[in-house]
Formats: sequence, C-alpha cells, structure tokens
Amino acid sequence: MEDAVRPNEQAFRAMYKRGYCTWFSLYEMTIADTKTQLPSWDCLFQLENAFLNYPSFPENPAVDASFSNTVIATGISTWRTAQGPCDLPSFDQEFFIPVASDRPTILSISGPQQSTFVFPRSFSEDDDHITLLILAWTYILSARWAEIIPGASGPEYSNCEAEWDDKNIPLENAPTDATTAVIDLGDIDDDNARWWSAVLALEGGWNASIPSDKGPILHSPWYTKLVSEKRFILSRGTKSRPLPFQHRAASFATALRYLSSYCEFHKVAEQNHAALAATLLLPVARFDKSRVQLPTPRVRRKVRLNKESICKTPAWSENLNQLDRLLSLSCNAVGTKALLNSVFFEPGVACNICGAWLQGTFAFLDSDIVQDQHILLRVLMKRDPSLGFLWLGAFIIGAQTRSLQEARQAWWKIDLHVAAWTGTLKSFIQEPVSTLPPGTEEISRADECRLMYLSHDQYYTVPPLFPFAPFGSTAITDTNIDVRQHARCETSHGLEYEGLTWRCRGGQSTVTAVPRILLRAKGGQPTDGNISVTYDNLDHEDDDCSEMVTRNIFTWLRDEDGFPVTERAIREHEWIDNLDSDDDCPITGDAQSTVGGNLHGWLLKTMTRRSNSL
Repeated sequence: MEDAVRPNEQAFRAMYKRGYCTWFSLYEMTIADTKTQLPSWDCLFQLENAFLNYPSFPENPAVDASFSNTVIATGISTWRTAQGPCDLPSFDQEFFIPVASDRPTILSISGPQQSTFVFPRSFSEDDDHITLLILAWTYILSARWAEIIPGASGPEYSNCEAEWDDKNIPLENAPTDATTAVIDLGDIDDDNARWWSAVLALEGGWNASIPSDKGPILHSPWYTKLVSEKRFILSRGTKSRPLPFQHRAASFATALRYLSSYCEFHKVAEQNHAALAATLLLPVARFDKSRVQLPTPRVRRKVRLNKESICKTPAWSENLNQLDRLLSLSCNAVGTKALLNSVFFEPGVACNICGAWLQGTFAFLDSDIVQDQHILLRVLMKRDPSLGFLWLGAFIIGAQTRSLQEARQAWWKIDLHVAAWTGTLKSFIQEPVSTLPPGTEEISRADECRLMYLSHDQYYTVPPLFPFAPFGSTAITDTNIDVRQHARCETSHGLEYEGLTWRCRGGQSTVTAVPRILLRAKGGQPTDGNISVTYDNLDHEDDDCSEMVTRNIFTWLRDEDGFPVTERAIREHEWIDNLDSDDDCPITGDAQSTVGGNLHGWLLKTMTRRSNSL
C-alpha cells in the first residue's frame, strides 16, 4: 500500500542523488576556477558594495532599553501581496533588531595548529595580521555604533594597556616566542600609540556602552574578551615611552585613519577586508554562545625606508553609507545566520523528502573530496557568491561549525526581512503563486500556503517555520475562503517587500523605500556526467528531518481549520498523528461546516472556514 506521506525508497534515493550531485557540480566549478586562475578572495571586495538595499539605522532612532540583556531598535515593514485588480491588501510586519549585548564574545588567541581555519594570505601579505585587525575593527564599529544609537557612549579607554617594547630589539624575521608576540606599528605618534595599546590590551583596554532601564550597563554588539597565553608587545619607530595617563579616546574617524595607516604600512589591504568580514560575524558567535579561536599574530618588523608619516584617505571614510549598512547587518545575528544557511534551501524540494536532499548534500560535503576547509568554503561560496564574504567571515571565526550542524538537521531560521533586503531566496513562501489554468479544480499545497500567508488572517501572520514546501495538492473546494477567493483571481499574487518605517525619537519616523529586488537563483545543477555517488549515508528509515519539517508545515497549514476528509490518511500518518494534544489539527465531521460562497458563509468565517473537514 502506498504511503500517504513518506516517499518510497526509489524517490528517496533519487533526491539523495540530487543533493549529492548538486554539490559535486559546485565542487567541479570550484576546481575549474583554481585551474584557470590563481585562487583569490574577490568576495572580500564585495564588502564595498554588497546589499545596497539593506537598511542602515536612521538618524536618531528610537530604542527600547526595557530589557535587561539588550536594547532594540524597531520599525514596521510593509509588504505588497498582489499586482492588478485584486482586493487582497498589503500588510505590515513588526521588525526589531538588537543593538546591545550583556555579555562579550570570547576571543581565544592560539597557535595556527589549533585554529580550524587560517585565512590564506596572498604572496604580498606573508605575515598574519588577522587577529590584530579584528580587534581594531571591534573598536571602529563600536565607535560608529556610539555615534548612531541614542544613549550609547564611548568608546572610552580603561587603565589597561598593552605592553611596549622599550629595548629597541633589532630587526628580525621571527619576533614571536613562546610567551610574546611583538607588534610593529610603524612610525606613529602618541595618540595613535595610545589607541593601539587600548585595542590590544588583553584585560580590556576600552569600552562602549549603553544603559538599560533595568539598571545594568550593556555593551556594543562587538564587545569582546581576550583569552591568550601570549602577551602582545608593541613597538614603534619613534621611541617607545610611557604614554600620558589621561588620553581622550579616538573617535570613529580617527580610529579608522589609524587602522588605514597600519594597513598601508604593512601592505595588508586584503587581510583588512577579511578581518572586517570576520568582525561582522562576531554577534553570530555570541548568539551561538561560541568561543572564537584566532591565530597568534605574526608581524615581522619592517625596514623603514623613510620617516614620513603615512597619511592616506581611509578606505571606508568615503563609503560611510555602505559601512553603516554592514553595521546594521552585523547587529542582526539571526538574520545573518539565516543568510548563511539559505544556501541549503533547494526550490522544489518538498517537506517530506527534504531529509534525503540534506543527506545527499552532507554525504558529499563530509566526504574526503572536500576535507580541506578552504575547498569547503569555496564550494559553499559557489552556491551563492553574493554571500561569499559572510561565509569567509564565518570560517575565520569558526561560526560555520554551528551553521553546518543546524543545516544538517534542517533546523535553521528564516528571516524574510533580510531575505528581501538582500534578494536571497530562503523559503518557498517567497516564490510567486502559480496561475491556475481554466477549469483546474486543485491547487498545490505550496500555493495554498502562500495565499494563506498573503491573506494574513490572524492565524497566518507568521510564515512557516521551515523553508520546504508541503507536498501534493488540495481540492479548491477544500481550501479556506481566502484561498478559494484568490486561487482563480485574475492577478499575480506574491510576497513583495515595499519598505521599512523606522521608529525614531520624539514620535517621528523614517521611511526607507526600495526598488523591487529580484531573488537570486542558487548555483549548482545536478550533472549528467558519470558521477560515482556514495550511498553509505543514505538512510530511508531514519529521516527525522523530513518528519519534523512535515509535521510543522501541516500543523501550520491545518491547525486552524482541520484536515479535509480527503487528507484523512495524512492526518492519521505517524509523522502527523503524534501531535501534542487532541486540539491540534482536530478531527471533525463534515457536517460541522457547510460554508459556501454566500453571505452566511462569510459571516461564519471566524468560526469555521473549510467545508468537508476532518
């Protein structure tokens, strides 16, 4: 007897193969690229123009400091549901973003052998500055945050400073030993020196904070605590000497200039971009309660060709709007995680077989072919190159581990706001509703879900939790009133973002409207070549992923109205039947409702909405 929910072994095996071959094709494209050109990190320079429609914080935003562990900025987004002669209205959605933290992200400084991933430096950047640059960016982003967020203050220097080399050690190729790492800062003045001594102080040399209404002092989203067995010893061309105790902390613009000078002195522009990408992911590590492991810096002393100060225009000073967009993106850890895991969503894969897709996906990604973390990173980037800099940042700080674990279990967040702002396809709910041919008496359950969400009835104001669509179709006569009304509507239906209204102080608001952003297609197509697919990890019986996602989407779809009689086998299936209570997705007789299209039926809409219900 055919199973009403679970796909047969042949279909499961075919979907497993599809997952395996899709990622194999991405691997082949990655290897082909390395054969035709030297590996590069072009994705880093996407930072300068990535996600141009992502909203930055408005001027003078209103913030809610009533929580003990965070402060949030809020707004309302507006979504259009139809184009053409249709009475399906637009709807508004609450949006909020945390802008403060009650605890730091722990940064552990270790040797390269202990780091799971080391950013491969270019031939011209032979030293490792990543850790130092990340620490500098935490200060810079926090300083900009303090300028934007009302009530925030700082940064302010503490009494803690990194040590200075006052012995004028001669030029050498290996400045580090078992206990120290000597950092050559170049020919810098006292103000610049004091900034670096705060940025690299192991005990916490600076702080940017904001009070909450509950009393505790909260910190910027890039608040970190260093744990390191090695001490940083700072050195500069001018004589190192004790710095004045009272020193005004560097502003955002000043700190950006100091960092720019350091990068110019050491010629590490690429590492600086990589460090920014990694710093943007630090709120994700804190959200996941993960400790970040970074390599011990290796900074060889430089030969001074002259004593002139380096004074170039900082790279981001003329692109401040873009930096502000990246700052607001970074604050939204949940949205960033959703972007990362969106690469594992595959359009057309239904909820009851998504486990096979993920089994095949990770059978390849776990294979010996991609054991090299750098190859794995590039394969993930190939799936959606626009997210490349986020994946690189995640690998540098180790945040990819948690993301891959969640993806393996089909357990990841969906953030439709971030999806709209970045043009990222994350869920079937974002796809347009199909146009039904004349005389069609059924609608796909995926389109049924879409119309229910677009109608935004009080029971369907939250989108489905998981990205994979329900399988099969429903007789139009068995759908609820909103679906019946719009299934044959002569217009196009689909979720379309229109704009965001930020709440600002004094009861004001700021509207940010954007042009329609087309959703990007996912890279990778199952190849027709002779691929040797490994089926060792295929397990048709142990498919918890598909069971979890299927139960969730059918609970979302049928919880309010019950199951149609024609779905009795689905309702009684073991994947669905073990709901928490008898009140969930109730079994009822079809005599309970005879709602039709007349006025009486419309008035009964709040009581029961589908005829022929179980």
